[in-house]
Amino acid sequence: MLSGNTTHTPMCVWAGDDPTFTAVGAPGKILARRAVRNTRAVAAGLACLLVFAAAAPQRLDAASFFVAGAHPSAADDNPGTAAAPWKTISRAATADELRAGDTVVIHSGVYREHVDIRVSGEPGRPITFTAAPGARVVLKGSELVRGRWQNLAEQSERPEPYPNAFSRVWRIELDDAFFTDPRFPGSYRDKARRWVSQVYVNDTRPLQRIGLDPQYSNDEYPKLATVGRGLNDMIDDSFFFDPSDQSLYIKIVGQPSWYAIEIGVRGFVLTAQNVHDVVIRGLEIRHNRQPGGQWPMASVNQCQRVVVEDCAVHGSDFCGLSLHRSEDCAVHRCDLSFNGNTGLGMGECRACTIEDCTLLMNNYRRFHAGWHAGGMKCIPGNVGCTVRNCEAAYNIASDGIWFDSDNADIRILSNVSHHNDGAGIFFEINKGGGIIADNLVYANRGRGIYISGSQKTWVVHNTLVGNEAGIICMPRGDDWPLEDTQVLNNLLIRNYVTADTTTRGCDLTLYMGCAEDGRYQRTVTSNHSDNNVYANTGWTPTLRHTWNPDHTLAQWQQRFQEDLHSALVPLAFELRGPRVAIQGCSELTELASLPDAVRALIPAVGHVGCSRTAWPTANATR
Repeated sequence: MLSGNTTHTPMCVWAGDDPTFTAVGAPGKILARRAVRNTRAVAAGLACLLVFAAAAPQRLDAASFFVAGAHPSAADDNPGTAAAPWKTISRAATADELRAGDTVVIHSGVYREHVDIRVSGEPGRPITFTAAPGARVVLKGSELVRGRWQNLAEQSERPEPYPNAFSRVWRIELDDAFFTDPRFPGSYRDKARRWVSQVYVNDTRPLQRIGLDPQYSNDEYPKLATVGRGLNDMIDDSFFFDPSDQSLYIKIVGQPSWYAIEIGVRGFVLTAQNVHDVVIRGLEIRHNRQPGGQWPMASVNQCQRVVVEDCAVHGSDFCGLSLHRSEDCAVHRCDLSFNGNTGLGMGECRACTIEDCTLLMNNYRRFHAGWHAGGMKCIPGNVGCTVRNCEAAYNIASDGIWFDSDNADIRILSNVSHHNDGAGIFFEINKGGGIIADNLVYANRGRGIYISGSQKTWVVHNTLVGNEAGIICMPRGDDWPLEDTQVLNNLLIRNYVTADTTTRGCDLTLYMGCAEDGRYQRTVTSNHSDNNVYANTGWTPTLRHTWNPDHTLAQWQQRFQEDLHSALVPLAFELRGPRVAIQGCSELTELASLPDAVRALIPAVGHVGCSRTAWPTANATR
């Protein structure tokens, strides 16, 4: 079959008085609608095919094209060969020359551009964009600040608010080249509406913004933490931007000329939209200036079978990488860390997989976690999606893995979530339910696993150690009840805070619908827990049927007839710094049976809790 780009127009459409042959549609889409009935029809058809083939020659083998921005002969009007490569990745992203199965090989360099992929492969024959072997390919939405900086302490006409306040403050006036992205409505024409959201020092160190943020208003509640009001409030490692004269002020140790100073200028760095069968591999993506709202720096939007693998996405203004309204897409072995709000977002996707990824230290701009923040925020309406073998840790003032609003059939499997300032795993108002299984969740400063206003949820074979609270399953008002929640085969170790006996938290909270009258007459009978192990390590574990009242395991069993096969066990464990290790798990063998559909998704665990008993380990896979 002839191959070609489906955006091409038909090369030949012919029909005679007695139509016997029609070639229609894109190259390679030739439809023979009737058998050829006469010699004239055959001749006309052959002539049409000859014209067609001459314009779009058949290529039987996959080809490789090359991008090398630093090559002395690189140019976008080159043929894209190794000897005459293209200069920009953007050229390759829309190249008419590409066919299914082709590969774009990208050589080392810093590419300051917005790469918008608009080409598609075929099932089993994707178009691949990959870093060359051993190459470091960095895409940036920022530009370097060049020119002469002025030290404010040397300007006598500007009084200091206190002695030596301006000794490390430097000023430079930005030209219009930093404000040319047309995706910023009005701001690139109207100087009064311009802003700078991020300034980076030596590639990886963002400075703290001083003053109110023009994009995230505080009319409802604080969406973004505000530091100071103006120039007089500058602190070390901060910046202030004055749009009246486009002056950028930074306060750092040393002189700006000692460093590479960069400013986010492009809203997007890498996008794939309305394409299918594409692989993106081995790229680093850094720095942008967000147009407002919740836009990502890199995105896969309305796509099918797009794979992003072995990439690093750092330093975004808001979200690092997003999947939106896409189907059967995947993110493999990517480092989605140190982004302004979230490492990864996913919304309205079907059958997408996030696997073996790292999500660390996100929300460094300190957005309000009640609005949107964390290692991973998936909202809304994802169906049949999986998060597996990921590490979510050290996310600032936020949660590790968060699915919010109308998600269904979600699988959160075999992840490690630890040392987040919020919950380790947050499953919020998802009536379609899912399976949260085989996760190691420890040392989170919020709840370990929090099921809020969700239904049809299985919480099985998880290990929770040293979280503020263990597994919390509660309704979210009349519109979002907690129903059909199963908490089975989990290992819970010291999930409380050492405050007092009424506010310290507990290992398990499972809503029963009881009135607050002390009679424990449950009205919700579809939520169950059993075959869990509660580690008795110096403080007797407690369980709750709503937010506050504590029950011992014996009281819980007698009052609610739950956890009848669960036990208190003295268990040896160590939680020190970023590490956790648990001993004796192989002896915890009394397990509740699980439906085949649940069991098929998780490893064969022969004991209560998850398959991992320590983290990190020398052979840990992510």
